[in-house]
Amino acid sequence: MESYYSALIDFTSAHSNYAYGVIFLLAFSEAIPVIGTFVPGSTLVFAVSALATKAGADPWLMLLAATTGAIASDGLAFWLGQTFSREILTSWPLAKYPHFIEQSEKFIAKYGAYAVFLARFTAVVRAFVPLVAGILLMPPRRFYAANILSAIVWAPAHVFPGVVLAMAAQFMGAMTTGRIIVALAVLVALGVGAFVLHRWVKAKAE
Repeated sequence: MESYYSALIDFTSAHSNYAYGVIFLLAFSEAIPVIGTFVPGSTLVFAVSALATKAGADPWLMLLAATTGAIASDGLAFWLGQTFSREILTSWPLAKYPHFIEQSEKFIAKYGAYAVFLARFTAVVRAFVPLVAGILLMPPRRFYAANILSAIVWAPAHVFPGVVLAMAAQFMGAMTTGRIIVALAVLVALGVGAFVLHRWVKAKAE
């Protein structure tokens, strides 16, 4: 799979006009049951954002693509859960992952609608919680409030670091000491912010 991911990144780097669609699909894959467990959407969104910015893509459109992809992904999984209920769990490939379903049910039982927000930043369960939330008939208003809020936080946390990295590389290429200092300061600030966010989400999930 790594060769496919590398090819995707190379393609986007050479054709930045496709970056928006690629980012949308990567963000969309995050909460698709089973698929979201294997596709490193977060890492790829960061890489594509960096290379596309270097090639001239619009950072704000990339942010919009990531946000809408994330919202649509959770929304589709939630709808599937509502529509097909537990019957969908007996079909392939979900029937092969009962432990992930059970883990997601416990996650929702513990955190309620807040689990939808936390799952966005939690490996494995992020690909199952929206589906299970639909199966458990979580109120749509609560689900979509958590879904949209988590996407608004998740998208810039993955797009902007790539954008800043590309901008920092351009600044450093100009060999201006002031620009290098500014770029490093921004990167440090983003790193600290990402670390604090990760620790906060992890603490809430425990």
